[in-house]
Formats: sequence, C-alpha cells, structure tokens
Amino acid sequence: MKWNRIRWQEVCSQLLFATNIFALVLFVAGSSIVAPAWLQVLGRMHPLVLHFPIVLLILGSLLLFIPLREPEANRWKIQFTSWLLLAAALSTAVTVIMGLLLAREGGYTDDGHIQWHKWGGMAVLWAASALYWLRNTSKSWLPKISAVVTVILVIVTGHFGADITHGNNFVLAPVTPPTPMVPLEKALAYEHLVKPILQEKCMNCHNAGKAKGGLSMELPQQLLAGGKSGKLFIPGNPDISLLIERLHLPAEDKKHMPPAGKPQLTNEEAALIYYWIKGGADFKKMVVSLPAHDSLRLLATARLQSAGSEEPVYDFSPADEKLVQQLSNNYRVVYPIALHAAPLVANWYNKDKFNIQSVVDLLKVKEQLIEMHLQKMPVKDADLEVISQFKALRVLNLSFTNITGQTLAQLAKLPHLRSLSVSGTPVTAQQLMYLKSAPALKELYVWNTGLSPADIQQLQKNFPQATLVKGFTNEKGEQLKLNQPTLLNPVAVFRNSMQLKLQHPVKGVAIRYTTDGSAPDSLQSPIFKDSLLITSNTTIRAIACKPGWYASDPIQFSLSKTTFTPDSVQLVNQPEGAYIANGSNTLIDGQKGGTDYGNGKWLGYTKNGFEAIIRFHQPIPLQSVTIGTLRNVGSYIFLPHQVEIWGGSDPQHLKLLKKITPPAAQKDDPVMAMDIDCTFASTQVSCMKIMITPTIIPSWHPGKGKHAWVFVDELLFN
Repeated sequence: MKWNRIRWQEVCSQLLFATNIFALVLFVAGSSIVAPAWLQVLGRMHPLVLHFPIVLLILGSLLLFIPLREPEANRWKIQFTSWLLLAAALSTAVTVIMGLLLAREGGYTDDGHIQWHKWGGMAVLWAASALYWLRNTSKSWLPKISAVVTVILVIVTGHFGADITHGNNFVLAPVTPPTPMVPLEKALAYEHLVKPILQEKCMNCHNAGKAKGGLSMELPQQLLAGGKSGKLFIPGNPDISLLIERLHLPAEDKKHMPPAGKPQLTNEEAALIYYWIKGGADFKKMVVSLPAHDSLRLLATARLQSAGSEEPVYDFSPADEKLVQQLSNNYRVVYPIALHAAPLVANWYNKDKFNIQSVVDLLKVKEQLIEMHLQKMPVKDADLEVISQFKALRVLNLSFTNITGQTLAQLAKLPHLRSLSVSGTPVTAQQLMYLKSAPALKELYVWNTGLSPADIQQLQKNFPQATLVKGFTNEKGEQLKLNQPTLLNPVAVFRNSMQLKLQHPVKGVAIRYTTDGSAPDSLQSPIFKDSLLITSNTTIRAIACKPGWYASDPIQFSLSKTTFTPDSVQLVNQPEGAYIANGSNTLIDGQKGGTDYGNGKWLGYTKNGFEAIIRFHQPIPLQSVTIGTLRNVGSYIFLPHQVEIWGGSDPQHLKLLKKITPPAAQKDDPVMAMDIDCTFASTQVSCMKIMITPTIIPSWHPGKGKHAWVFVDELLFN
C-alpha cells in the first residue's frame, strides 16, 4: 500500500512538471499555435473550474502554519498536506491551460488586464508547483514563505481576472473613494455624463483586454472606429445608430446590449446617450454650451445636481393623498418627489389658463411643497407675495415669466430656498441684491437676463455662497454652430388650418424656411415671422441663422391635415409588449411618433396584427385614409404585409374600399416615419374597419422567419 501511494505521487509529480511545460509553451506561443475545436471547448470551462484550485491552495497553505503536538497526527497532517498541495498544483495547471486557451478566442487582446492576468496565472502555477516541491525541505521557513507568496499572487491575479469579467477595479470598487462630482459649469457632456455610463454598463466586455466584437470603448477614437459590425453610432442621427438599435432590441434578442443577465441601462442613461449622439457626439462639448432647453442639458442638470448633493432630510409629515390628487388638473400637476414621500412638486402648463389663484389653491399643502416650476407662466411682481408664503420651498423656477424684479425681496423670506431661476426676465443687478439675505440660496440662474459680464462678476462676489449660472458665453469669440429651431405647436395634425409657430432660444436669430421640400439657405429663403398659416399637408424645412455663427442643421416638420375626426376608435386587438402608448386615443391625438419607437407615441403589433373599428355619428363622404407607420429594419420594424380599409353604415354592412400591399423591405432601407395613403372612390361611411397584417421577416435579416413588428401612430380621414 505504501509503495502504491508513493508510486502514484511520483506519477502525479511528473504530470505536474509536464503540465508546467505545456502551459509555458501555450503562454509563449500565444495565438501562433492552432488549437483544435475541442480544446477551445475546454478553454471555455476556465471560469467554471478556477475556484477549485484557489480553495485547495489556500487550505494547503494554512495547513503549513498549523503544528500538531501528537506525532502520529502530525505525520498524518504532513501526508494529507502533501496530497492537497499536489492536487492544488495540478488543478492550477489545468486551470491556467484552460485560461490560455480561452484568451486565444476573438474579443481578447494582448494588452491591458488580460496580459497581466496571463502573467499572474503563470506566476501562480509556478508558485504552486514550487510550494509542492519544497514542502518537505529542511528549511521550514521556505515553504511558508512560498505559501504566502502563492496566496498573494492568487489575490492579485483574481483581481485582474475580475476586471476582465466585470469591469475595471471591480474588486476594490467598494473601498475606492468615489470620484468627486464635477460642477455643472465645468462638466463635459461625454467625459462626465456618457463615459461613466459606458464604464459601468459596457466596458466590462468592451475594453482594451476584452474587446468583444472587435469593439473597445475606452478611448474616443475606439468609439468612433466601431467594431466588426461597423460604426457604433452616426453623429447627429441616433435613430440609425447601431448602439441605440442594440440598446432597444427586445431583451431576449441575442444582439440586445447589454446582454441578458448583465446590469441594464436605465431609461435616463439611454436617453443621455441618445441625445449626446443626436447633438453630434462631440467629445469636448461642455454642458453649459448647450441651449438652456436642450434635452441633453436638462438631463445633465438633473443628474449632476442630484448626484452631487447630499440627500436632504425633511421633518414634516405628508399631506393627505386625496387632497394632493384633487389639486392636480389639466393645467397644474402636483405630485410627491418619490413614492410615499412627503415633499411635493408642482408644475404648471398652458399660460393662457394661468392665474395666481392656481398658486393660492396650493396653500393647503404649503408645508409639503418644496418645488414650484412656473417657467413661462404670466407670473407678475405682485404674485411673489403669495409665493413667499410657501416656507418649505427649495426650488423656484420663474424663468421667462412677467416679473420685473421689483418685488424680489419677498423671496428672501423663504428660509430653505436653495435654487432660484429668473432667466429670461428683465431683472437688474441692484434688484438681485435683495436676495443676499436669503439664508439657503445656493444656485441663481440669470442667463438671458441682460446682465452684463461686469454685473455678473460683481454679483458673484456679493453671493460667495451661491453659484450664478449665466449659461454659455462665447468669451473667446469662436464661431459656433446654432442649434436647430423648435416647433411650438403641440400637435402635427390639424383640421381646417393651423398657425405654425417656430422659435429659437438665442436672441437675434433669423429662422429661414421652405415649404416645397427644398433645402433652406441663409440668404434667399424667406424669414419666418410670428407665424405661418398652413391649410394643407405641408413639409416645413427650417434653419437658424445669425451673423457670426454657423447656420444650424436643417430640421424638418411634417404637418398633416385631417378633415374628419372619428367619434370613437375601438381596438379589436390590443397592442403588444411595451408599445401600448395611450391606447386607441394614440390614433387620433394629433401626435406623430417620429423615428424614436421607444418614445411612448406608437402602438406596436407583431403576432396578432392591427385591427380597429372607427365610428362617426353622422355619415361622412370619405375618399382617403392615411395611416402613420414606421420603418426600422434593424430593430425588426417593417412596413406591413397588407392594409385593408373597409367601410359602410355599420359593422355588419362593410365593404372593402381599398387593399394595399406595401413594397418589400430592403437591407439598406433608412429609418423613416412614413404615411401609407389609401385612396378610393368617395364613399358615405358611418363605420370603418382598418386591418393591418405584419409581414414575415425576410431571409436576409437576422430575424428571418419571425413576425416583424408593425407600428401605427395616427389615422387621418379626408
């Protein structure tokens, strides 16, 4: 029995030496040796077995430091430790060989953490082998030192392995001091907003050491280069960008990113990336250089301010829930800052319906109301006396209201007022000095007020405890590009006519436009005045121009006329997935969905198809139906296979008015919101049925054979 034990130990010891040589050959040769497929299968089991040798090495190392007084027990311990260290060394060799095979696969590079991990693995193997071979040396301190070195190497190597799998500094992240939050005034859109999201959610698989799909996201030039699937994004056009497409694929789709089981992006994080790409994907643009109402700037302001501030403590009890619900209406919304939270926020809409009584009504919850957003409402100087009664206020937005600044002293009475915006009002530096006694004021927004740089500089000295947000100032005189004009009309669908309204936040900007589909220019195209009368289906293209600035990119608005509005719309089949929008009202609410299918303005169907019953109280002479739909083949959204329009006096007496089969999709079809026009001979109808059948995804598409998605947003009747 003794001979067999020794014999087996010698064989295993020789095997350990052989595996060391084999691992060394793999390590030195790298990818120059072609490995058979079955060895690659073995390599992929590396994450499965790596914990086994770690446990054996640590346990064997501990036994070297535990002496036993009983001779027989100590002899048994020495024999057991010898076998344990041999098993640990052999399993380490097998694990290292598996890891070297795994590192040969695509997606891993020879730099970064993967290289350190490979060196660490070899070092652990050599240390574990030395630990076994030196176990019975006469110098008892030698195996103990070897054991300590081995355990340290295991920890260091495991650290680099965790960084490859889970991202940089995964192990030490809980004890690493957090990076200080940069102030909004110094924040860069990419560096301080987009990059942290990519680092947390993407770079664990797309880094210098583990560039899956040939894509690394660590450096701007790597992001611009893209990977094996092509460009990661198209600056200025997120709707056709691969990154946005992969983020919005169904979670079960194998191309959805991040993969299932990994931490997913929140809606806010996805929106930040979307609007950064939409703004041109500039890696050096500062947040404050964005227009005040730019979507990326608004998201950045909320994110940086909330992340950089301590969690406030509120010592008041919540208001009655029924009372809070009663205080909300079509023009004013009151809601808690979080579920079951006591503090309340109030927002106002539609300046034509505003009066100070709508503020007085909220005195019932003045102890809980911490934010008032009154921007663009016709608030007057006299109204500030009412607002000063809300002693719990922390945030007050009076941007672009009718105040002149004469009664700003009223707001100094608010003991907790932290943030105040008077942007877009004619306040003066002298009037703002009334706020110097406001005890908690930390932020004062004064952009677009007419204050001179000298005024703002002096005010900042007088308000050392507060930050004056003055917006973007082109102090270096650089020629910059204007952002696009914005459409003020709440709906893109009208009945008889509509007054088109466009605006731009920068003073002195001229908006030039065309209505014939041609590109506007900064010299010949007509200048938009106060409004423009639209009486038929029209496509407006507009640019913003100003001397000393580059003209904006053109923006396009499609305005659609509908002669008849249904009295009711009934969905026979309910929309599927997350694409339920506002139910049947989505089809007649005057809102076009655009190219962003995740914006909550589309009804989506894939298996059952779209079917709706439309009724009119009185018969109408109908000769066309227009259906708003979307095409985004990369996101599995295709034009329908077939559209049928039925009409008659009631559901039992319908006849087919029109059947249309849209053209088949092609690989290079651009993302586009489209209208399907169905015209027919004028027919008196009181009831209609519209049926839309999804197509089957063609063979050239990754989803071949599946039902495509069909998206519907608006029905027009003429």
